[in-house]
Amino acid sequence: MPVLPNLLNRRFTVAQPNRVWVSDITQLRCQEGWLYVAVILDLCGRQVVGRALGRVNDSGLVLRALEQAWERRQPCGEALLFHSDQGAQYRNEAVMSWLNDRGVTISMSRSGNCWDNACAESFFALLKKEWTTRLGVIGRDEMSDEIQYYTDHFYPKVRRHMTLGGLTPNAYAATLQPVST
Repeated sequence: MPVLPNLLNRRFTVAQPNRVWVSDITQLRCQEGWLYVAVILDLCGRQVVGRALGRVNDSGLVLRALEQAWERRQPCGEALLFHSDQGAQYRNEAVMSWLNDRGVTISMSRSGNCWDNACAESFFALLKKEWTTRLGVIGRDEMSDEIQYYTDHFYPKVRRHMTLGGLTPNAYAATLQPVST
């Protein structure tokens, strides 16, 4: 599949929810092997809107995270920019079709340039530094539970962000005026 242009172009400040989502995948070592984690962040409030965990790093992981994000947010696809790196999981025909079917504009980082997807990279750096490193090597099921707790409770309710004026993602979201999509 083709590599698409970097339409986001490091414009990480977004005023309205469901206008720009960024995504990435990381891996965590577990007793049984790797656990792969795909997340989708809404850049407006740095909220995790979609997450998928699995033993295999493939497009199915991305599709599960997208489905979760879509169900939670129900955005207007024509108003949404989805940004990722150039990984095969994102350039996969099923992922591209899923996004195109909903009218979503697709953006991809330049080759080998992690700064183009810095917000997603930063999220995973925080996850590892603040949460998973202290756990050591544990089982996949336990690690999955820890990731779910971090993304659903700690990160949105406790983790403050300088880009959000020192607020947590949930507190910041509460300050936003409702926007019709």
